[in-house]
Amino acid sequence: MTTAAHPLVDVDPTSPHFAGMVRLLEDLDREAVGDDFEPQDPDWHAASWQTHNGHQVAWVVLDEDRVVAVAKAFLPVRDNTHLVELELGTAASHRGRGHARALLGRVVDMMRAEGRDTVVSGTVVRLGAEETWALHERAVADVTVSTRGLPGPGTSFAAAAGAVVVQTELRSQVRLPVDQDVLAAVEAEVGAHADGYTTRSWTGCPPEDLLDDRAALAARMSTDPPLGDMDWRPEVWDAQRVRDTYADWAERGLSVVGAGAVHEASGTMVAFSEIGRDRRSPTIAYQFDTIVDPDHRGRRLGIVVKAANLRAVEAAMPEVRRVQTWNALENGPMLRVNRAMGFVPVALYPLWQLKLT
Repeated sequence: MTTAAHPLVDVDPTSPHFAGMVRLLEDLDREAVGDDFEPQDPDWHAASWQTHNGHQVAWVVLDEDRVVAVAKAFLPVRDNTHLVELELGTAASHRGRGHARALLGRVVDMMRAEGRDTVVSGTVVRLGAEETWALHERAVADVTVSTRGLPGPGTSFAAAAGAVVVQTELRSQVRLPVDQDVLAAVEAEVGAHADGYTTRSWTGCPPEDLLDDRAALAARMSTDPPLGDMDWRPEVWDAQRVRDTYADWAERGLSVVGAGAVHEASGTMVAFSEIGRDRRSPTIAYQFDTIVDPDHRGRRLGIVVKAANLRAVEAAMPEVRRVQTWNALENGPMLRVNRAMGFVPVALYPLWQLKLT
């Protein structure tokens, strides 16, 4: 059979093939990481289709009404409007038939029509924990390790399409409940380092008096974490954008807890961390942003806010059994904190960037 026998079909939340697309995305993740896969809910995807920050488009390939390949693209509309974040995959039974190539061609056509010139997408590589942590240590010492790429499914396709690896992300997770002795030891490490700071926690949107600080730190999330060679440009945040983001999350069914470290002398929140959970998938939660203002680093504030958040999740969301997070492979400070709290590797995600000319 050829791709010509399986035309590309536009999909959105009103499509009869929408649930089939979501199932394929879940199957692809399950194939990559086994029991650590992310549960996918059609209602979550539908609620996330259009937000204040961007919207999605998708196409699928059908074989007798079964979705066998998918391209799902997120198009930012506030910042980084030059790029598209792409999920692209084909069912194992239908690989080698040109479906992914046809889908990528459709995405590129759409991008050119919209004036976008950059595609970012990921492939997946699963190594043992020891090998993964060793690779991380090499990346900390030599950041180019993160852009060298790893052999794995999709590598040949991405390279043939003209994409290059611009960074590698490490997906890791911790099982809940966290060993209380481990958490206590991590918190004890803070010691006197964090004297002069107060921890504040919240559920849902942060308190009004913290919104400007939360916005300033969110803007730093687009510039401060390691970005490798990715063409990711600074984001503009203010208090209203923070409100809009939390409103989006609530509308999409996300429950979010957060914690911040407030510098007592200035009254400024200088670090924060958040964890969210889709109420339709109550046993898995996701670490969102964690960041510390550069002027206040070295005081273990990352540990302070992340430990407070894990404790908050266990108290407010007792059904959660694991928390997953993604970090740049070379992000030594953040991954040191994660490892100390019991996070273990799930998979590595080489991020490929395709520039259109």
